[in-house]
Amino acid sequence: MKKLLLASFAMVVGGGSSFALTLGSFDFNPYQMGDSLIESDGGTFRAVNYLNMVPGDPGNPGALTGANFDTGIANIGYGSTPIYTIGYNNPILDLAGDDFGIVVARYSEDDVQVELYDGSAWTQAYILPFQSAYATGEHRNYYYNGYGQTDSELFVHALNLSDLGISQVQAARITVGPNSGQLDLVRAGGLNPVPEPATMLVVGLGLAALARRRR
Repeated sequence: MKKLLLASFAMVVGGGSSFALTLGSFDFNPYQMGDSLIESDGGTFRAVNYLNMVPGDPGNPGALTGANFDTGIANIGYGSTPIYTIGYNNPILDLAGDDFGIVVARYSEDDVQVELYDGSAWTQAYILPFQSAYATGEHRNYYYNGYGQTDSELFVHALNLSDLGISQVQAARITVGPNSGQLDLVRAGGLNPVPEPATMLVVGLGLAALARRRR
């Protein structure tokens, strides 16, 4: 009974996923971290400007996909200003709280430009100013173009899909904001839903009842 109740509690907190990727106060869904990557310049920029926990180009699609925060692309905005389109096999749904998180490495202060595809059309381009990103307090040591390692704190831009008038995300198109030039993009993925207070109350009462029974 205890294991069943704890498992139910974990599913409520984790949005039904078997495990999560925690970054500061943000709980990412590991099954919604990107599965495909289209690079507008064919990968030339990424091959030189990659971020990686080990010295070496993580390749396509690994640079911006997968259930980790170990890789990314630095200094987006220089040169050809490439655009990165990330596809999701498991659509990111509009649930409780923030649904979509864009992770950046704060080497510089740069805005993010993002468009989202809901299965039928792309949204307008939204500019997310660097001031709106949340500091997670977590750091990574990245190699940049094979050189490093350089420490950087990770920040998250969090989006609520209901605020954007869409119910899901099947793909995201991301580049640097128009007034920036050194964006360091790490990941863009789905966030697990925040449990509603009523749900948390029910779970809490169940745990309390179990504790009394054990005593």
